[in-house]
Amino acid sequence: MALREVRRSKEISQERLALEAGFDRTYISLIERGISSPTIRKVYRIAQTLRVAPSEIVRRMEALLEEHRPPRKRNSTPTSKVG
Repeated sequence: MALREVRRSKEISQERLALEAGFDRTYISLIERGISSPTIRKVYRIAQTLRVAPSEIVRRMEALLEEHRPPRKRNSTPTSKVG
């Protein structure tokens, strides 16, 4: 998801990104669909190819995860008084 946003903003195809970064196009597709999780080294290599900081890809992924995170439950455990 985040990688797709960055890649499209740079107007580069999956095929071209894969070729320039040294990956198979299907691997790029798997990452974009959230089926595969790349290592930090691979994120770095992809970011270099896209000419963005690796943190930009990670930052976008964090934002997307926050948007889809269910609300946190409040701690409803009653407290007891001793004494």
